[in-house]
Amino acid sequence: MLMAAFTFVGAQASLNRANNLLKADAVTAKQGETVVVPLIMKNSKTIANWQTQLGLPEGVTLVSVEAAERWTEAVQVTELTLFSETETPVAAGEGVVAKITLQIDKTVAAGEYTISLNNTVMTSPEVTNGPIAQTEAQTFKLTVEEGDSFIKGDVNGDGTPDVADVVVLYNIIAGNTEATPAADVNGDGEVDVADVVKLYNIIAGNE
Repeated sequence: MLMAAFTFVGAQASLNRANNLLKADAVTAKQGETVVVPLIMKNSKTIANWQTQLGLPEGVTLVSVEAAERWTEAVQVTELTLFSETETPVAAGEGVVAKITLQIDKTVAAGEYTISLNNTVMTSPEVTNGPIAQTEAQTFKLTVEEGDSFIKGDVNGDGTPDVADVVVLYNIIAGNTEATPAADVNGDGEVDVADVVKLYNIIAGNE
């Protein structure tokens, strides 16, 4: 009977791990830029807190973590370990609980990389035999693309974003000068007044 009891507990723990986990979908980013990774919680039990550790490839660094959508409590960050706890357990479901911002260094070669979520632990008031611990890492793919070959805001190509670039940008908007990729300062696919505002912020050191 004792063996049967242990077998049941083991099976239940395995079921909990399979139905209560943290994961992320594949993301794409350019060299020298940042990318936001939505951290997804899948849970069949109510969850009171969670913890996971990021495994990042060389040249990729953690910038910030913010609670999102299904989770309102702030996420504490200690090196690459993320932790958050709430007084009101989150009901069963699946969705984003945090948004992780990563910086891709310019030196990272274009290609595919693996990011992992390691040593994930989730606590539920419904599970009385200890926390739900993930024994295997959850992984997702980071695709790094080649970055832009120009300096953002350097519309005239002299190497420095300054007032001279504002003049060129106004001429492009007026149709007097042909647009270049650098003229789309805010990266929305259009060259307009919004790019002028963005350029002024870059010149002022606010970007």
